[in-house]
Amino acid sequence: MPLSDEQKALLPSDDDVRHYREHGWYHSKTLFSMSEMDAFSDASEYYYNLVLDEPTEILERVPALERFRPTGQYKGLRKNDYSSMFSKGLRELVTHPLIGAIAAKLNGSSEIRLWHDQLLYKPTQDPERPANVGWHTDRGYWKTCSSANMLTAWIPFTDCDSVMGTITMIDKSHTWPDNTETLDFFSNDLSGLEAKFDSGGREIVKIPMNLERGQVSFHHCLTIHGSGPNFNPDPRRSIAVHLQDETNHWVEAYRASGQLAKHDNDLMCRSVNGVPDYKDPTFCPALYREEV
Repeated sequence: MPLSDEQKALLPSDDDVRHYREHGWYHSKTLFSMSEMDAFSDASEYYYNLVLDEPTEILERVPALERFRPTGQYKGLRKNDYSSMFSKGLRELVTHPLIGAIAAKLNGSSEIRLWHDQLLYKPTQDPERPANVGWHTDRGYWKTCSSANMLTAWIPFTDCDSVMGTITMIDKSHTWPDNTETLDFFSNDLSGLEAKFDSGGREIVKIPMNLERGQVSFHHCLTIHGSGPNFNPDPRRSIAVHLQDETNHWVEAYRASGQLAKHDNDLMCRSVNGVPDYKDPTFCPALYREEV
């Protein structure tokens, strides 16, 4: 879908693109109206309250989605992959043309496809149930991807700052030596993970993404990021939209341990010539294609 003139005005400038490529992150102008954000937040609540007692058409067609179906029961930090497969409102957000167009301009791609989404919910800090997101790179979980130029859009449903435990980037860490094996999204020990950083002797600079409602942050797949506790009385609600460029395809890859790398998309996507097709239009639709 072509962008309107109003939407084109929201694309990153050339200076913004240079900043992203140097620093590994970018936060956008205000992309969405308050009414749109209300609708997206409502769509997330629809997902959380949805209990699927019977398989839907998509579950019957793709049995591997079964373990991601909404249950209506959640505790602590929530991370729900493929949420947009169960919520039309979330699907409209993760496939929004502005998301793909901005990603394409940032990384210089002629095409951007969805990789997958993660609906996130960080409750108010509870000492008995920590809800930090450990320092990690997205690339560390995407070893089966041929491209190291993928990126993520992170969209909070409310104003979000350090008090609320906003996403925090390690500035320029996408240019550091490899950090894809030792870090861990699921660890609450931020200090312990930081001690494992291989910065190549460079300074560790933390940049919290303080965003107003309707703004979006983008980060490179090699940028180290994480988040601390939510000290706000309200939960931190957001969605991560993971994105792949036109060159990306499945590759056979191994972790440092020698274990064969896997990704859930390998079970979701159709198979072509015996390997997962990361262009499957059901799970990895094109969000942006360069106009010829």
